[in-house]
Amino acid sequence: MASAERFDAFTLMSSFRSDQAALGDALALFIDRPDYGFVWLAYDDGRAAACVSVGLGISTQGGGLVATLHDLWVAPAHRRRGVGSALVATLRGRLLPLDVLRIETTSTDDPASRALFARLGFVERSAIAVSLDLR
Repeated sequence: MASAERFDAFTLMSSFRSDQAALGDALALFIDRPDYGFVWLAYDDGRAAACVSVGLGISTQGGGLVATLHDLWVAPAHRRRGVGSALVATLRGRLLPLDVLRIETTSTDDPASRALFARLGFVERSAIAVSLDLR
C-alpha cells in the first residue's frame, strides 16, 4: 500500500476495526516504515475488494524472515469469488523474493476461514496457529 491506497485500506478496515484513530496510526506506520510490513489490497473493477496486513519478523527457529497475516478481509459483495485466494496467492509471490520462510496467522473458529487456509496449503501448528512454509 502506498499513500494513494491508504484511503481504500482505511475504508475496508473500518468495516471491522472500531478504533479509527488506532487504525489511522497503524496505516501511517505501514507507509512510514515499510520494513515493518505492509498492507496488500485486491481490487475488482477498480474498487478495493479485499485487504490483508502483513507484519515481518525474524524467526530464531527458522533463521530468517516470517510474515504474519493480520486483517485478511474480503468485502461481502466480493466473497465466494476467489478474491481472498487470489489475494493470498499474489501475496505469496510478493513474499518469496523477500526470502520469507513462512507465512503465519492465527486460526479462527470461522469454518470458511479455516477452509480457505486449508485450501491454500496452510497447516495447523496449534489450536490457534496455522502457517504456510514457503521454502
